[in-house]
Amino acid sequence: MKKYILILFTAVLFSACHHNDFTVKGVISGAGGEMLYLEANEIHRIQVLDSVKLETSGEYEFHAKAPEYPEFYRLRLKNSYINFSIDSTETIIINAQEPGFTSNYKVEGSDNSEKIRIIALAGQELKKYVDKYNEQIKNPENNSQLLAQQLLEKVQNYKKEILPLIYENPRSTAAYFAIFQQINGQDIFDPYDKEDSKAIRAVATQYDFYYKNSVRAKQLHNMAIEALKMARIAEKGNTIKIDTIASVIDISLPDIYGKKQTLSSLKGKVVLLDFTAYQTEYSPQYNLLLAEIYRKYKQQGVEIYQISLDNDDNFWKVSASNLPWICVRDANSLNSRIAATYNVQQLPTAYLLDRTGAIRTRLTSMKEIENEIKKLL
Repeated sequence: MKKYILILFTAVLFSACHHNDFTVKGVISGAGGEMLYLEANEIHRIQVLDSVKLETSGEYEFHAKAPEYPEFYRLRLKNSYINFSIDSTETIIINAQEPGFTSNYKVEGSDNSEKIRIIALAGQELKKYVDKYNEQIKNPENNSQLLAQQLLEKVQNYKKEILPLIYENPRSTAAYFAIFQQINGQDIFDPYDKEDSKAIRAVATQYDFYYKNSVRAKQLHNMAIEALKMARIAEKGNTIKIDTIASVIDISLPDIYGKKQTLSSLKGKVVLLDFTAYQTEYSPQYNLLLAEIYRKYKQQGVEIYQISLDNDDNFWKVSASNLPWICVRDANSLNSRIAATYNVQQLPTAYLLDRTGAIRTRLTSMKEIENEIKKLL
């Protein structure tokens, strides 16, 4: 009798200990001896909640305190991870195998986490295509216009696949997860794009209503308000929308010595991406102003990546030979697909990229260049 009471007491105690917990469990086959981590995927940080060394069977089981509002978590194996969400004290089963941890797994017990799996896998396929594009564009024999158009179609097809998942339930964690997906550090859904902004605002509205006091609702609210401001400015004709594609396409063009200079290699610096033509009347004075800014801020981590759209190759080489920053040329000149992708409608046109390589602003006048650089520094 005493033994029975002890067993019963232990079971009740165990149940009480996990009364407010969620559970994630399953089998990771082929990963015996590896460490598996349960991590909270917070807005500004990743927090390790628990870990286990997998036995040969690959079985694991984690318990953690259920969040007040729907939140995001992940299983991490080495440098690979599986994203999922938790709404309450639920139990989710995630079975995977290694190799193929992030691409070959199944989810049970959570419709939202299953949709997150679908979104994640679609993002992985898009990333492969972007990486393939960035390699192909380095080869001067490839048709850069055709490659960029094909990539644009891939991005649009991705959105066509993912948008229904957002609109069918904008308050879901799957919808939130979708609008924050990135490729190589760049947002796929652009808050300054008219159509993308609609999806973002739909999610923000639902979060504001159902989870008003959560940090993610506040994040979405601020994001939606800023996007709405930009949309109203655009309607007045004061700015030009940056296509999302511009944020995922790398640029690799030859300098005056024929050496390829790649925009993505400048990550870690604040970059002025400048489209210009040296054969224009404005060019001499314009480059003098850039030179003054470059002299003042180069040591603080500012670089200029200047793309010439001049027809005359020799004129460009002579003009660029004395400039201290990175000077490259697109031989397609005014038919440049890169310029079209970045929505260049007049010269000069310049963008500021932050240290992560993300486009932060389109510059409309020389007067604002220095102030905007100071903000990013």
